[in-house]
Amino acid sequence: MAAAFIRRSSALLCAAILFAGLLSVLVHDAAADSRYSHEIRLKMELAGREPGAAAAPVTVIVEAGPETPISSLIAKQGGALRHRWNRLHEVSVPAGKLSALIRSLPETALLRLPYPHEPSAVTGQGVALTGAADMQALGQTGAGVTIGVIDLQFSNYTNSQASGDLPASLVITDYTGTGTGGGTHGTNVAEIVHEMAPGAALRLAKIGSETQLSQAVDDMIAAGTDVIVHSVSWFNAAFYDGTGALCDITARAEAAGIQWANAAGNYRTAHYLGTFTDTDGNLRHEFAAGQNYNTVSLTAGSAVSLYMNWEAYPTTTIDYDLELYLGDPGAGGSLVASSLNRQSGKGGAWYPYPYEAIANYVPAVTGTYYIVVRKISSATANRRLTLFTTGPALGTKTTASSLTQPSDCSSTLAVGATNLSDVPEGYSSEGPTTDGRAKPEISGPDGVSTSLSSGFYGTSASAPHAGGAVALLKAQHPGFSLAQIRWLLTSTAKDVNTAGFDYRTGNGRMSLDADGDGFNHDVDNCRLVYNPTQADLDGDGIGDACDTDIDGDGLTNTQESALNTDPYNPDTDGDGLTDGVEVNTHGTNPLLADTDGDGLPDGLEITYGTNPKLSNKGDLAPSGVPDNQINVSDLMMLMRFVGQLQVPGARDLTLGDMNNDGTLDVRDVLMLRRQLGF
Repeated sequence: MAAAFIRRSSALLCAAILFAGLLSVLVHDAAADSRYSHEIRLKMELAGREPGAAAAPVTVIVEAGPETPISSLIAKQGGALRHRWNRLHEVSVPAGKLSALIRSLPETALLRLPYPHEPSAVTGQGVALTGAADMQALGQTGAGVTIGVIDLQFSNYTNSQASGDLPASLVITDYTGTGTGGGTHGTNVAEIVHEMAPGAALRLAKIGSETQLSQAVDDMIAAGTDVIVHSVSWFNAAFYDGTGALCDITARAEAAGIQWANAAGNYRTAHYLGTFTDTDGNLRHEFAAGQNYNTVSLTAGSAVSLYMNWEAYPTTTIDYDLELYLGDPGAGGSLVASSLNRQSGKGGAWYPYPYEAIANYVPAVTGTYYIVVRKISSATANRRLTLFTTGPALGTKTTASSLTQPSDCSSTLAVGATNLSDVPEGYSSEGPTTDGRAKPEISGPDGVSTSLSSGFYGTSASAPHAGGAVALLKAQHPGFSLAQIRWLLTSTAKDVNTAGFDYRTGNGRMSLDADGDGFNHDVDNCRLVYNPTQADLDGDGIGDACDTDIDGDGLTNTQESALNTDPYNPDTDGDGLTDGVEVNTHGTNPLLADTDGDGLPDGLEITYGTNPKLSNKGDLAPSGVPDNQINVSDLMMLMRFVGQLQVPGARDLTLGDMNNDGTLDVRDVLMLRRQLGF
């Protein structure tokens, strides 16, 4: 019996140890998971289940000090060090070797995936709309300026070169090691830049991580780049408050004299911001009163990512988790994905960064999915948190402060999107930043065509319009500072939303002032000629400075000069007919009010139906309807007027006054008799 008891006790002890081991995996307390994120754990689990996945290379960020021999440690696992930036080492290693790599690193090191990033979603319509065509007409093409486009994919860029939509001499660098393809997003962006500033030199850089972005920027600084366009949204690197690694990179570019134009993002309705609230004590955040979840409608087979972080940077022990359910979790919904980084651990069990990410989840079922944010204990502090989805709109959303990084950085120009009718796009992310700064600075058109797309939408299309506009302004004003260039761009913008600055369009839709007279493309009545008074004599909307017919009389200024008429007076002789009508229609003399000298101004002759080029003196009959013939009937009518048998009209007084003395009398009768041969 004693032996049996010992066997049973041993079995129970083993079971307890096994249970404790499992529990340590499930409840945020395992030293084996101490130096890597939840996403790395999922990669290792997949490699353990699927032999094919074990050999697949994975790009990870190793955070470690200079004392760590990263290169040799990576080489031992069949991997390679690709990029280094401060403590960040970007390495590529087979997924099946991740566990061994972790064991080889010191406890102070940390493994994670690169910060999440997404394309912000993409002739010329924008070139005319923004006033870039005006600049080009004045000879400003961006020549002498270099524009860098840093993006995630540049497929078909050689086709765009062949068609002339990209310059033949551009420079392209792949920092990913996977080739320049993957999609046409960056190629579309580059085409818009080239349309806006066709004389500027282009440098294209394909990146896929923050270390690659840092290296690309360093290389562009070294190459003398003047403008960087980045139509990419980054998540979780900071609390969207102008801080963090990405803003360090953009600040480095600004310090080198580079203006950075960044897409604001397309997440206005796919964003939530609020302070963790748990009035019912179930450790779940209440997105609304009595609602411990948010919702999103997903389609089977369409990948979606969820990014959540909270205001506890740079490092924290405040621990929130992110969960995704199919169906209401309070009514039997099933957990389909989660992110469980262990910010609440201590020592080696601590993942220090305040974010969670469910990346590229592919739903098996179409339906409403429920998003739950959970904190680890009631003692966990309540902080502001943000949630972004790359899929459809959230059920409970916060449109304000939906800007993504690095558009929130003070060193970037954040660009929102307006359509070609100047209506703000409903998806265009809006300000302010989470720390209350005014963003975006400006908006630009989207929905424009490129050689690859009949309609390239999103702030990805707006940002390159801004970048191209900056290049034109830099070429026009080579001695201006970045602050002056930004002022030129934002101060001339067309207000298209609420009056003044607003958090959707910033200062308005960009509208360049090509001639520098203080009036932008949308209001300038002479877009290519400096005319600060905007004088417009004839009110035709074309300023006098560029109007070929200043007085609008139908004669060009050149014709008026040849005829010696007054180009600022549409009726030089004051006869009631414009100079153009006299010359082009009636053939009368625009310098003589009465071309035929019959006492009737040319304008009255047209009104009366008489011939302004033939004297009508004495043409009085039939009464009220002269027939352009002078005969006995006219003499008899004049005699009736003189004999006061009939009252003459105004025209009769003029035509019957043969001697032009202002009076109808017998002398006029005698003169008309002689004219008729009596």
